[in-house]
Amino acid sequence: MLSALLWGAVAASSFVVGGALALWRPPRPSWTAVGAGVGAGALLGAVSFELIVEAGQLAGREIVVAVSMLAGVALATTVMLGRGLRSAVAATRVEPPEIDHRFATLLLAVAAEAVIIVGALHSHGITVAVVVAVFLCGVPEAVVGTALLVEAGASGSRVMRTWFALVGYGGLSAVVADLLLDLGGPNVVAAVLSVAGGVVIANIVAHLVPTAFGRLGALSAFPVVLGFALSMSLIGVG
Repeated sequence: MLSALLWGAVAASSFVVGGALALWRPPRPSWTAVGAGVGAGALLGAVSFELIVEAGQLAGREIVVAVSMLAGVALATTVMLGRGLRSAVAATRVEPPEIDHRFATLLLAVAAEAVIIVGALHSHGITVAVVVAVFLCGVPEAVVGTALLVEAGASGSRVMRTWFALVGYGGLSAVVADLLLDLGGPNVVAAVLSVAGGVVIANIVAHLVPTAFGRLGALSAFPVVLGFALSMSLIGVG
């Protein structure tokens, strides 16, 4: 449990690093877009190889993974929009529904990253390569998140207080995930990993990919694939 707490805090500290970098030297929009693309690809790699592959090996039936991923997407989307999915779907007839609760979305993102590193802790152990992969995911996400928070009117000190608070939250999230993985049966573990995967994918689609595509257009495919390849190779090394 202590190791999960520490590694969860380490995973969440990647957001502190990203936030500090974004405030110290705000990147140009094009570099923010590249970072968002790399982060999106890295997270896709982490979800694929640390969560979904592991969940598929544990689940008695593949439907457990599929349903749990959809549940994760539904949870994340509901939190992001601050309203029910039926209302959000109905609103699409007029205009795309706006993301309402950005801070709650960050909480989900940090918790999901904590599950990724705890999943690695349970499967093949934590290595330098896995930690690098987690930072490759968290730092770009924090850069984008910092830009969004500042745009919404938050001061630099408030943004950094938020990231530091999330370090403790990440540790606690990792402890909860660790307990679930220790005490749950194979299908429960598979469901936890898959829900986290769905949450991460929803966050990628809602935040990182639009940030990259909005500035780079079709060229955003390059940083996304680069991030995916780096994440895959690092986790493979781990």
